[in-house]
Amino acid sequence: MLVPFLDRLTGEELDAISYGVIQLDADGIVRSYNLAEAENVGGDNRPIGRDFFLDVYSSANVPELWGRFRQALVERRLDETFLYTFSCGALPRRVMLRMYYSVRTRSVWLFLGKPDGSPLDRFVLHEPPQLRPTPTHGIDLRSPRVA
Repeated sequence: MLVPFLDRLTGEELDAISYGVIQLDADGIVRSYNLAEAENVGGDNRPIGRDFFLDVYSSANVPELWGRFRQALVERRLDETFLYTFSCGALPRRVMLRMYYSVRTRSVWLFLGKPDGSPLDRFVLHEPPQLRPTPTHGIDLRSPRVA
């Protein structure tokens, strides 16, 4: 339902989406990259202005993704959903990937979710746990013991 409105969303509105959302221009350059995707790959680093297929996700430089991307630009249409494994980074990441071509902006949108199609987990950084006072019973293992 969101697809017709994508090109009109602000950065803040894209960040509110719990799926990874990436917009690529006709050259494969990242134009939008939402917070859910940035957090899911391990931080708030957004590769805006970088080549998606060479610099950002080099494992996407295969016919399964690059081929569909190029075909979408030629045919001016694409709306496909499939499972894909990104092998960039320390661990492979399997996702449900939806690729959608926007006629209005001549760009390709990527939506990334969990393999079952559900939203990505949003990592929230919490403060480290505080030390609790020693209980009135038992042994305090935080202090050195003398035998």
